[in-house]
Amino acid sequence: MNHLTLTRCLALGLVATSASVAHGDGQSAAATDWVIDTSGTYLCQGYYSPPLVEGSVGDDLNAEAENTDYDGSDRVILTGNAFITRNDFQLEADRVSFLNSTGDGDADGNVKIRRPNTLLIGDTASVNVRTNAFDLKNSSFVTHQNRLRGESDFAIGAPNGDIRVVNGTITFCAPGVNSWDLQADQIYLNQSSGRGWANDVIVRVKEIPVFYTPALGFPLDDRRLTGFLFPSYSLGSTSGTEIVTPFYWNLAPNYDLLIQPRFMTARGTAIGLHGRYLFEDFSLFEAKTEQLPDDKVTGTDRHISQLTLASDPSKAVIWNMTYEDASDGTYQDDLNNFADLSDKQQLTSSIGATVRGDTWSAGWIVDRIDVVDPSVTGSSVKFSRQPQLTASWAQYGDDWNLFASGDATEFTRNTTGLTATDPSEGRRLSSDLRAEHPLSRAYGSLTPAALGFARWSEATTGSTTQDNAYFTYGASLDGSLNFEKFGEDGSLHELIPRAKLLIREPNEDPTVVKFDTPDTANETDTVSQIFLDNPISGGDFVGDTREIALSLTSRGVNANGIETYRVTAGRTIFLQDRGVTLSGNAETTDQGPLVIESTARLAESLHWNTRFSSVADGETMDTATNEVKYKTSETDYVTQRIVWDNDAATRTDLYISNQIGQDWRFLAGTQWEPNTEQRVNQVVGIEYESCCWRAAVVHAYERDQVTSTNGGHSVKLQVELKGLGVLGRGASSIMERLLEGYELSEARY
Repeated sequence: MNHLTLTRCLALGLVATSASVAHGDGQSAAATDWVIDTSGTYLCQGYYSPPLVEGSVGDDLNAEAENTDYDGSDRVILTGNAFITRNDFQLEADRVSFLNSTGDGDADGNVKIRRPNTLLIGDTASVNVRTNAFDLKNSSFVTHQNRLRGESDFAIGAPNGDIRVVNGTITFCAPGVNSWDLQADQIYLNQSSGRGWANDVIVRVKEIPVFYTPALGFPLDDRRLTGFLFPSYSLGSTSGTEIVTPFYWNLAPNYDLLIQPRFMTARGTAIGLHGRYLFEDFSLFEAKTEQLPDDKVTGTDRHISQLTLASDPSKAVIWNMTYEDASDGTYQDDLNNFADLSDKQQLTSSIGATVRGDTWSAGWIVDRIDVVDPSVTGSSVKFSRQPQLTASWAQYGDDWNLFASGDATEFTRNTTGLTATDPSEGRRLSSDLRAEHPLSRAYGSLTPAALGFARWSEATTGSTTQDNAYFTYGASLDGSLNFEKFGEDGSLHELIPRAKLLIREPNEDPTVVKFDTPDTANETDTVSQIFLDNPISGGDFVGDTREIALSLTSRGVNANGIETYRVTAGRTIFLQDRGVTLSGNAETTDQGPLVIESTARLAESLHWNTRFSSVADGETMDTATNEVKYKTSETDYVTQRIVWDNDAATRTDLYISNQIGQDWRFLAGTQWEPNTEQRVNQVVGIEYESCCWRAAVVHAYERDQVTSTNGGHSVKLQVELKGLGVLGRGASSIMERLLEGYELSEARY
């Protein structure tokens, strides 16, 4: 029975031993379980370390005291270090008196009530030792996991662990630190729902009242809760003063809604909505939209929207749908990309599915291109796929590996602005085949392969139709050697030469129509690209070639297995001119670009990366990048990068993050074009973080990425009262966008 242990103790007249937990007079609950640590590990110079709450078995009630009295009928009186446990509830006091039948009683003197993750200390208490309900007078309390502590006239505890605080103050600061607190008539700490709520709230800084609100909600754990999120505030040269007051509505465990009104003095009021719905099969539907009626700057109604529906990506059958819409092509630059659209000028709406097996996959997609920037016309307009069918297959055997992939696609696009030579629609079949026989030894590898590329297309240009059908035969022989030398200190140095002979020969000279081949298809940026069977992406074209791709890699590995440097140089040697080309003109160069890539670990925190690409048939620089990274931690780093094009520096980037002591962090980033002597983007900010609050202020300049004109300046302020919420997230979001390597870190304690 539930009072078996206590009954036996009383019947035998046993006197229990003293309780093992005690505290000094006047010591708060937070200070009782606080461990001071000045080693610098903790920003708050300490941490909470509550003892393990060891409750009774089942509903048994265990009691210990120096003296035990029983009135012979119902009342039990424990005096001298009285200690009672039931389940995960502990009560300690100088004196405890209760009715054994109902559990109702009183506790006096140094009252301490402990539950998992919670400690309360007070003068006197009315308590029910059967239900664990209590009413504690002149209390202090702490919930260790979320670091909330406070004091009150009364703390009323419910059997389920919820606590109501009367005339109290709470804060998430460490004991002895009173940077800020909340003073309220009623504070509800609902551990069961993970939500806190306060009425008639005064926000105090250094115990000085600075703000009043009739009600305030705050989280007690990581569960999603309905309520107003902290607003954000910023100043900008294009939208003026901007105030965002988001409201989060947790409608159900599987669907929610974010409502985000945004007031801009220069433009008006916009309303943003972001809804999510998770289905039972883990498919996710998301809707994002922001509406700005009657923009004061443009005089038009403006909007941006996206709908997505995606299935569980771990399943064998994957399907997805996306719909995008925008009123104009400059919305994202003037305001922001609230709806996460894929592009600023041409939006893509699509629906598709993929089926996957162990060795194969097949899928389809239908999409539509909507041009929202009127400057995009003619051949610059992308083709829509209506539809595209894709398939791939791979078989790895003991001797041979076989690969096949292909697509069948119907293309169409807007005909506005097309010239007489621009195709308006078409269809295409493509297939890539490869059979290889890899041979591997400790000193190297050799892989002969047979290749096949089938292409068929039909394009409508004006009133004419153009047909193309051809098959490209091919073969390759790819080999590499490994030369290794071990140092006396256990380090390793490797030299890896590689060569690949590649032959491709179409059975006829086709007329090339570009449906989805990018304009940069012929550019060689990396060494790995020169070893591709077909360097032209997309399914439009495969040209002829007889070439040898050569590369040499040198790398070092220290005794700890860490790569200290890697340098790779590669180039293609053409054995004959190429007559079947993407441009339609014969290519007569004897050599492709010389590509050099290197990375060096100069020190544990210092890395140097370079990339160089020359012009064809020469060593003159075409493009290059030089990058130096110094990083000692996630908050201390410097990145400097220079980009060259046609032997001239066209871009320099500098990103700095410097942690100054434990509290301050300086951040700066700039993107500069030396050839035009103009800024692209620039951001300067500073962050401060103490034990119980942090703040950031940022000034940013952004150039319009479409028109390359002045995109405007902005100043954003962000303040976080730890445990309570963030006032304004604009500072961190603009840092993440403009400062490479920056991430908003978790709050430190």
